[in-house]
Amino acid sequence: MATRPGGETAQPPPKRPRHHGDHAGPEPARVQLNPADCNLDFDVGASGLRGEALHGGGFAYCWSGARATAGVRRGGRYCFGCRVVAEQAVEMDDTEAGQRHLCRVGVSRGDYPVGDLGEAGGHSFGFGGTRKLSHQGRFFDYGARFGVGDTIVCAVDLDTKSMASIGFAKNGEWLGIAKYFDASHKGLGLVDAPVRPMQWESAIFPHVLLKNVVVEMQFSREDGLEPIDGYKPWTSAFADGNAVFGPVFDEQKECEVMMMVGLPASGKSTWAEKQVREHPEKRFVLLGTNLALDQMKVPGLLRKNNYGEHFDRLMDHATQIFNTLLDRAAKIPRNYILDQTNVYKSARIRKLRPFANYYKIAVVVFPSPNELNSRAAKRSKEMGKDVPAEAVDQMTANFVLPLSKDMPGSKEPFDEVIFVELSRDDAQINLDEMKRLLPRASAPSHGNVSSAYTRTVSAAGPSLSSGVEPPMNYSAVGEKRMTRLPQEEIDWTLAHVVDGPVPYYYESLKRENPSLLPSPEEQMDSSKVDLYNGARALYGVRERFAKYQAFVRAEYEKRGYVEVDDDFLARRARRRAYSDVLCAKAKEYVAQLVHTGELLVAPRNHHV
Repeated sequence: MATRPGGETAQPPPKRPRHHGDHAGPEPARVQLNPADCNLDFDVGASGLRGEALHGGGFAYCWSGARATAGVRRGGRYCFGCRVVAEQAVEMDDTEAGQRHLCRVGVSRGDYPVGDLGEAGGHSFGFGGTRKLSHQGRFFDYGARFGVGDTIVCAVDLDTKSMASIGFAKNGEWLGIAKYFDASHKGLGLVDAPVRPMQWESAIFPHVLLKNVVVEMQFSREDGLEPIDGYKPWTSAFADGNAVFGPVFDEQKECEVMMMVGLPASGKSTWAEKQVREHPEKRFVLLGTNLALDQMKVPGLLRKNNYGEHFDRLMDHATQIFNTLLDRAAKIPRNYILDQTNVYKSARIRKLRPFANYYKIAVVVFPSPNELNSRAAKRSKEMGKDVPAEAVDQMTANFVLPLSKDMPGSKEPFDEVIFVELSRDDAQINLDEMKRLLPRASAPSHGNVSSAYTRTVSAAGPSLSSGVEPPMNYSAVGEKRMTRLPQEEIDWTLAHVVDGPVPYYYESLKRENPSLLPSPEEQMDSSKVDLYNGARALYGVRERFAKYQAFVRAEYEKRGYVEVDDDFLARRARRRAYSDVLCAKAKEYVAQLVHTGELLVAPRNHHV
C-alpha cells in the first residue's frame, strides 16, 4: 500500500460504475501538446503527442515545458499518461549523470509559467524522475524513480468536495495520493468558482517539464493510455462538460514585439516584468540573456557576491540560447518583449528585421543620471551584479534614442516609441551631457575616414594600408645581411591554409561592406572603426601571406633552404605587432557587444 507525504496511507478512489465516456473506443475529442503553450525551445511532434526540446550547447542545462491543449475545471476524475522514450545526447561533464536526463510530469493552472512545474506559487504540481514531488518550490520524497521506458500516469480528482487530490502511477502500479489541495474559489479556483477573463486561468492542464529527454503523451485509450481505476481518460472531460481549451496562436499581424531600450540598471527588466503581470491576456514571452541564465536554473547563479564568477563562465551559453530563441521567436506568432540594452541603432534594426509583420514598439527607459546611479548601486549591493564601466561608457557613447518610422530621418521600423520615465526631449538633453562627460577614449569619433583613424593610428603605429612602409621584398638576396629561416617555419608556412576560416564578425563585415571602409554614420562610432581596422589588417595579412608562401615554396624547391634579409624580419615583426593591436581592439569591441547581447554569437562551425 502506497504512502503519501505525511505518513497517511493513500489508495486510489473506489471504483465507480462505468460511464459512457469510459468505453474503449475512440474518445469524443482529441487532446495533444499545445505548440501555442510551451517554451520556445520546445518542439511538438507531428502527432501532437511527442515532445522534446533543444539540447545542444547551453540548452542542455535548460528545462523546457509544455501544456496540453485542454484542461479541466468544475469537477471530474481524469488521468493522462507520459512515457519517457529516449535520452538526448548531451555534453555535460560538469553535471552529475543523474541530473542530465530528467522528466517532470504533473498539472498546472493555465496562467502558471510553462517553464516551471511545482515551483514558485501554488498553482502547479510535479512528479520528477528523481523520486520527488514538487509544489510551491518545495520538494518531497514520493513514489519511485523513473526514466527511459517508464510510463507515468497522472490522476486528478476534482469530485471530492472536501479537498481535491493528485496522484501518480508508474508502469501500472499506483504510487498513492501525492497531494491534497483546495480547488475551490479560496484555492486554485477550479470548482464552484467563477471563470476568469482568460478561461484557461480557471482550469488545470497536463504539463510536462523536460531536460534532455523525449516523451510521448497519452490522453486517451487511442493514444495508448491505460486509465487508473476510478479515473477517466483526460479527453472524457469534453463529454462531461468539464473541458477548457488552452490558448491558440494569433496571426503575426495581430502580435507585437516590444523592444526595451536603455543603459544597464536603468529599470528595463522591472518595467518588462510589470508589463507581463499586468497584461496576462497578451501572454508576453520575455527574451534576454539574463532570462536565459534563469532558464538554465544554475544554483546560486544570481546569489549576492557570486554573480561575476558564474556570469563569465555561463554567459556564452546564455547568449547562444538567446540568439537561437530570438530566431525561433520570429517564426512563432506570440507577443514578445526583448529585454536587453538595445542602445545601438544598427543592432535594433538587425534584431527586428525578421519581425516584419509584427507591430513593433520601442520602450525607452531613461531615468535621470542620479537615479540611474542609484539603481546601479542598489543592484550591485543586492545581487553583486555589475557591468564593467568601460562597457557602459561604450554603450553611452553610441546610444541613439529610437525614432518611430513616421518621424523625419528615421530608418528604424518602430510603429511606436514610448518613453516611460524622462520624456524624449529630457532624455536627449541628459544623454548629450552624459556623452560630453565621457572619458575621451569612449567618445565617438567625427570627420572623414582618415581622421576617424587618427586616434587608433597614433596609439598603434602607421596604417597597414597607408603606404607609409614600402612593400616587403622577400628576395633581396646578396644585397643585405641574410638570415636562413628555420626548417620548422618553412614547414609551417608551406602547410598553412591561406584561405582558412576567419572570425565570423570579420566575415560578416566584409560580406556587408566589401570595401571594409566605414560609412559616414559608422565613422561616428570609434569602436566600429576599430572593427574595420582589424578586418582590413586580417585580410591584408592573408593577402601578403599568400605571396610570402609562394616565395618560400619557390626558394625551397630551388635551393633546399630559404633566406630573407634582416630588414624583412624587422618589418614583419612591426606589422605583426600592429596587426595584433588592431585585432585585440576589434575583439574587445566584439566581446562588449556579445556581453550586452548587441551582437549574435558565431555559429558552431565558424572560427572565433
